Amino acid sequence: MDWLRELSSALGFPEKIGAAVFNILYSTGTRLLNVEEEAGRLRRTEERIRALLTDAEQRRFVDHDSVKLWLRELRAAAFDVDTLLDRLNTVTAVSRMAAEPSRKRKRPWPSIELGPRQRWELDGKITKINERLEEINKARKNYMFRAGDARRTAQPMQRPRFLEAAAHRDERPIGRTVDKEKIVRALVADSGKDLPVISIWGTAGIGKTTLARLVYGDPEVQIFFTDRIWVWLPDVCDVRTATKMIIEAVTGQKCDLLSLDILQQRLREHLRKRRFLLVIDNLWAEGFHFWEFLRPSLMAREEGSKVMVTTRHETVSKMVSNILNIHLKGLGVEECWQILKVYAFSGWSSSDCHDLELIGRRIAENCHGSPLAAKSLGVLLSDTNGQREQWESIISEMQILEDDKNKNTILPSLQIGYQHLPYHLKQCFAFCSILPLGVEFEKDELVRLWMADGLVKSTGRKRVEMEASRCFDELLWRSFFETSHSFPNQKFRVPNLMLELARLVSKHESLTLNPDNSQVADHPEWIRYATILCPKDGPLAFDKIYQYENLRLLKLCPMMKLPSEQVPSALFSKLTCLRALDMSYTELDVLPDSVGCLMHLRYLSLRNTLIKTLPEAVCNLINLQTLDLRNCYWLMDLPEGMSRLVNMRHLCLHLDWDRVTAFRSMPRGIDKLESLQTLSRFVVVSSEGGNCNLSELRNLGIRGELCILKLEVATHDGAEESNLSGKEYLQNLMLKWSDGTCPDEQQLRIEESEKIIEALCPPTNLTHLRIDNYPGRDLPSWIQRLLYVETLEIVSCPRLTQFSVEMLRSLRNIRIHQCADLAVLPRGLCNLEGLHCLEIDGAPNLKRISAVDILPRNISRLVVSGCDALERWCVQEGAEIVQQIPDKRVQLSN
Repeated sequence: MDWLRELSSALGFPEKIGAAVFNILYSTGTRLLNVEEEAGRLRRTEERIRALLTDAEQRRFVDHDSVKLWLRELRAAAFDVDTLLDRLNTVTAVSRMAAEPSRKRKRPWPSIELGPRQRWELDGKITKINERLEEINKARKNYMFRAGDARRTAQPMQRPRFLEAAAHRDERPIGRTVDKEKIVRALVADSGKDLPVISIWGTAGIGKTTLARLVYGDPEVQIFFTDRIWVWLPDVCDVRTATKMIIEAVTGQKCDLLSLDILQQRLREHLRKRRFLLVIDNLWAEGFHFWEFLRPSLMAREEGSKVMVTTRHETVSKMVSNILNIHLKGLGVEECWQILKVYAFSGWSSSDCHDLELIGRRIAENCHGSPLAAKSLGVLLSDTNGQREQWESIISEMQILEDDKNKNTILPSLQIGYQHLPYHLKQCFAFCSILPLGVEFEKDELVRLWMADGLVKSTGRKRVEMEASRCFDELLWRSFFETSHSFPNQKFRVPNLMLELARLVSKHESLTLNPDNSQVADHPEWIRYATILCPKDGPLAFDKIYQYENLRLLKLCPMMKLPSEQVPSALFSKLTCLRALDMSYTELDVLPDSVGCLMHLRYLSLRNTLIKTLPEAVCNLINLQTLDLRNCYWLMDLPEGMSRLVNMRHLCLHLDWDRVTAFRSMPRGIDKLESLQTLSRFVVVSSEGGNCNLSELRNLGIRGELCILKLEVATHDGAEESNLSGKEYLQNLMLKWSDGTCPDEQQLRIEESEKIIEALCPPTNLTHLRIDNYPGRDLPSWIQRLLYVETLEIVSCPRLTQFSVEMLRSLRNIRIHQCADLAVLPRGLCNLEGLHCLEIDGAPNLKRISAVDILPRNISRLVVSGCDALERWCVQEGAEIVQQIPDKRVQLSN
């Protein structure tokens, strides 16, 4: 350091001051050169912070307000450390990939490198965070807060079959036998009303839906009604939406009609010749007009049809019911104990049950008549392995919450279930505070949001999706979620009481903005998750969200379609910490280039928008894991640089198969996305050398759905190299040639198509296959090996003359549409005992109807049109058989 003293003397600085200045400069310069090492120390500090937060959560009850404040500041610091480290990791990864020889020539990456300026900025942020952490650590010493001070929460038992247990929930009519019998008697009796309606009303979590399910599944009810229809309505729902949902529940098919008049007419047609039971679960509309507009469509019915409604509102119940009005009240202590016992003592001996019965009854008293609380506590107690001390501890904790009940209205029995969750499950559940009241969601949707926020990590060889799925199933088992009777995909929702609990535990980090409440949070810097309930009319005030610069998630929930001009380009340059952005169901048609600023983004959903094209800047989002573009019917192209999204796991491009369209082109390099698991649509593109891009599918582990379009430009070699047979988790496959392919008898083209489809052999466990616009004369031989296929669709195959389904014993649905040359019904059709639905439309050359028993015995839906011979058979020789089919539609040709 002698050179420092000499230089300071030459510049005229006093020796002590000069030495101090140059010591600072030297120290800063060293840190700038070793910013990665500083980040490594910070990463280790973050791990210690997470361990401390986990320990604090396991204490369950922290009463001192100062300690609570300290924990919030520590958690906020943990978020900031995570963001800073993620930024450093991203910059490092981009720099490394930009330096790869194969990428240097095109230089596709944005200019983010660890140059002097970037190092200076990172060093400043690391220094500030270290100072914050030092202050927090001093405060910790003042509170004498040390890891291990509190007793540990018992860890939940391993449940190897979460989903089966959750899906087959025990819904015994404990305490509801009398109410159930009253409703069943009213349903099967003659009412003399134009539209008999029964209503069940009561508070949230009291068991209205459970009682309705018990009635719905009663054997006497199943025999009396030819059709049972279940519809769950969201809290915000107009007549058009409700009518559409009922049609979808009746038909089992997606309804895309928009006009209310046409929807009502279609519903009347569907219900006209049915004796149905319609259950409308969760009817919120208190206005008289909603029911008066919905009711006429339901009156086209057979004698004996009835409607059953569940609602939280007495006014709604009185308005709609005309034969029975059930006010569901809380269960008694004995009944709560019986429910609690079912879950708490599952698999235990009777002696164990007897020893804990007295304590269990005391716990049941704290359920306050709620069956939801009784089940939640029962599942919690099942984790204690019958340890009496833990049961007594739970009673003590419930008493603490009872004494604190004046601060919130959440049942202590529900809070106890949350308090005993492991830390990672607490985080996953608290995250659900972003969901609006009553909104349904798909499991994969929530799982991918958890992944984006880093709430679930992969362990060992298991995919992170599997770990997140286990978390979901555990919360479902513990009643933090509940299943929905939605169509077409299984959906879930958070019970209202549980959603209130989620909002309570995350109130300092989560924010819901609606037109009536735009109050600024006390600590904007703590807010990480924001949901905007968009107004029906008027501008959306995005400027009110800009102050929450640390947001990790932003979700728009439009009450109706949101105009695109309300989405400013400044949104993304302000909220640069975002990890998840959901702008689904808006009228967004342009995504600003500034989306490329979202370096941390892992989840981007533009589902059901009017987006036409994506900016090339999207390809700068190196961390992006999920890009949801489902039902984006106006989207014509994907960006050319998609191959740069090396962390992409789910590229969701699903369109309704009856309306599916191809992109104008498919970007090259999809095979570079080695982690890709979801690729709903793939467009075949031919190159100048005569090759096609089907070979890019070879090493991709695609799961779920795959729709391959423009197969007319495919090659046999490319089809073989696609390796569809190796994609063992593929479930739904569509093979589609473009309309008008090979219109003339071009023998070479026909033979080439037959070779290509033979080479596109899928895995044998496929469940849904659709072949569309196929110009060949014969179906591929591999169809006979699809032993698990449940749905087979043959659409617009003009040269197909016959095919066999003899080996497809799992088939439940067959659809044949516009197959002009089809001469006979599929061989083996009459032996398909599990077949539920047969639709044949547009097969005018289908002549030979050779046997009276051509239809399987158990078929429940038959649709025939555009097939003269089959139509005549249905009304003549086969009339007796057809009359026994519950849902039949035979449209006679003129």
